[in-house]
Amino acid sequence: MLSFKQMALNAEVIALLQRVRLPTEDLDPVSTTFCGMWEDEMLCGVIAIEPYHDVGLLRSLAVSPAFRGRGQGEVLVGKAEELARRVGVEELYLLTVSSSTLFERCGFAHVARDAVPVSIRETRQFSGLCPATCAVMRKRI
Repeated sequence: MLSFKQMALNAEVIALLQRVRLPTEDLDPVSTTFCGMWEDEMLCGVIAIEPYHDVGLLRSLAVSPAFRGRGQGEVLVGKAEELARRVGVEELYLLTVSSSTLFERCGFAHVARDAVPVSIRETRQFSGLCPATCAVMRKRI
């Protein structure tokens, strides 16, 4: 049975993100809040938010390969939205190379890079880690 809990950045999270080839070098343990998905004692998925007042950056969605194809990514996105609402975030932004379809199913829409708030554009993920060809998406929550 799967369980979910809010968690801080730790070595287990970093290992999962690296295993699925997501950036970890800019993760800030103070400003980034994770939601972990667990089966028994095993971390099998994570997602994070970085709030910037009433907007936030959704990032680091990772599901272990053995748990893919079961809709767990969508569940994790919903958990991140709950976290974001609790801290006053009204809009979530994200960058993705390969998961646009998943995020569209979750209600995100494509936006132009120049339509993104400055606080999000100034993040390391937006300004340098993710290529300019990444899809930029937004959702009001």
